[in-house]
Amino acid sequence: MPLGRKDGLGPNATAPDNLPAPFFRTDDLLRGFGNRGFDATDVVALSGAHTYGRAHCPSLVNRTIETDPPIDPNFNNNLIATCPNAESPNTVNLDVRTPVKFDNMYYINLLNRQGVFTSDQDIAGSPKTKEIVNQFASDQKLFFKKFSDAFVKVSQLDVI
Repeated sequence: MPLGRKDGLGPNATAPDNLPAPFFRTDDLLRGFGNRGFDATDVVALSGAHTYGRAHCPSLVNRTIETDPPIDPNFNNNLIATCPNAESPNTVNLDVRTPVKFDNMYYINLLNRQGVFTSDQDIAGSPKTKEIVNQFASDQKLFFKKFSDAFVKVSQLDVI
């Protein structure tokens, strides 16, 4: 990882304000990231960051009421039980199998229709990205390589 970003240190550091919304569809993701020089492999690899972390209930309301993209019924029932409404203060693991380990289980979750965000699950079914999801689900080393390449690209965006 290249060093030297001046905007990431000290009291003036800011959180990113241009992250995609959790309800975005694959075309939205590809267009938004494509405008910044990322291809479909980069987008799917960066989505793999969701192998670690948690989602707040307000970001899941549309996921629990819509069935497109498809959602595993038991998984959906668990989401609804944890997040009964948009005001719920609860959180949900983004990776239901290995929530505190950075691995490729996120992609296996997607193949089982257990993507927490609409944006996550949609990449598993889109003709533009589903083969990449399948590759990462079956080859963790490939995911790690492509994730690191894409993350370096992200780190070089808007450098001051």
